[in-house]
Amino acid sequence: MKTISQFAAEKGVSVQTIYRMLNKIKQETGKCLTEKINGIAHITEDGKKELNKRLTDVKQVLNAVKQAESDEIFFLREQNKSLLEELVAERSHSREQADKLSDLAAQLVELSRNNQLLLGAEQSRTNPALLRSDEDMIHKVGKGHKKGFLQRLFGKINTKQREAP
Repeated sequence: MKTISQFAAEKGVSVQTIYRMLNKIKQETGKCLTEKINGIAHITEDGKKELNKRLTDVKQVLNAVKQAESDEIFFLREQNKSLLEELVAERSHSREQADKLSDLAAQLVELSRNNQLLLGAEQSRTNPALLRSDEDMIHKVGKGHKKGFLQRLFGKINTKQREAP
């Protein structure tokens, strides 16, 4: 005689499935299909025959369910692969776009710098007064004529007073 767990492993079902079937048979027929030996439940020969009849039906149903699940799992795996491929393509495209944006930003900085240089050159060419005042300041600073505000103010007043008489 085999234990319930040995019989379940042999048939490829869980121990709970065997116990449920044994209880169902006992309720239907009133037969006890197990014997306890040293506190462990063993299945009798009649119990094996009855369980074998009923387990073939159960196993067929379980195989059908497993087959349907396998098809669905295969479909989902294929879908997952295609989505991963799309994600890789989108990430590659995003990197390319980011590189292009970076290049455009560098070009914008260069154009802005060139624009400032051209604007400065145009202003100095169209307004020579700005250029002369800059040259005068450079000339004065170069000679060491660093006068304060009051010295320049009083210096102009003194020169006007000298010219007046």
